[in-house]
Amino acid sequence: MDYEAELLKEARRAINEHPRLRSDIIDLYRLAMDEIEDGGSPAHEYELFVDSLNELKQGDTK
Repeated sequence: MDYEAELLKEARRAINEHPRLRSDIIDLYRLAMDEIEDGGSPAHEYELFVDSLNELKQGDTK
């Protein structure tokens, strides 16, 4: 799996579904990408991103 591509895809989908959270989602995406660039495991960073994204979405009432 190309985790970096999946991160971007999930971020875009989340922004489309929850536009009010755009800034927070972008911050999470950047954090995950920075960690990957610094040698972090792409699979682990993807999991952390998805978990954080789910927490954000749960707190958002449309």
